[in-house]
Amino acid sequence: MNIKQSFGKKIKEKRLSQHLTQEELAEKIGISPKSLSQIELGNNFISANNLEQICLALDIQAKNLFDFENENSKEKMEYIINKLKQNSSLLNKIYKIISIIE
Repeated sequence: MNIKQSFGKKIKEKRLSQHLTQEELAEKIGISPKSLSQIELGNNFISANNLEQICLALDIQAKNLFDFENENSKEKMEYIINKLKQNSSLLNKIYKIISIIE
């Protein structure tokens, strides 16, 4: 996932957490719903002015929209878990290691 996609995903998460439709948020920040959709999909990026408007509309700080650390960690964990599900031998080895540590 690239930075535009991660950024768009954050905007969408914040918008949905406040029960706003794309149309409602787009109206609040003065852009078209289609433009907001393209931002949320990571196809377009926003101007500094629109960033400020989004932050005001969602009552958040801009830095919160750029905090991708947890997102990347979650994706890595999901990847590892899926790999372990596909390889029971490796999963058993890891289980043995954890049992020894505990």
